[in-house]
Amino acid sequence: MTDTPPILGIYQHVHRDEGPKYIDSIEIGTAGKGGAVKVFGSLDDPEGFERRIREAFRLREIAQDLHARQQQGATA
Repeated sequence: MTDTPPILGIYQHVHRDEGPKYIDSIEIGTAGKGGAVKVFGSLDDPEGFERRIREAFRLREIAQDLHARQQQGATA
């Protein structure tokens, strides 16, 4: 590593947000009773938000099934 001084000048910071912004959310369930699901979406697109909710529940069911199989294997 060299001890070079910083280059002085004017810098511009550019921040880009790419993709859709999901500023609204809904959380259903509890972590101790089958798992909580928190879904981010946009209330401006209720059909899209509903698709995201349904997909989250489908994925939660897959995770619960995998966890149950793992627990059965550990106790067998």
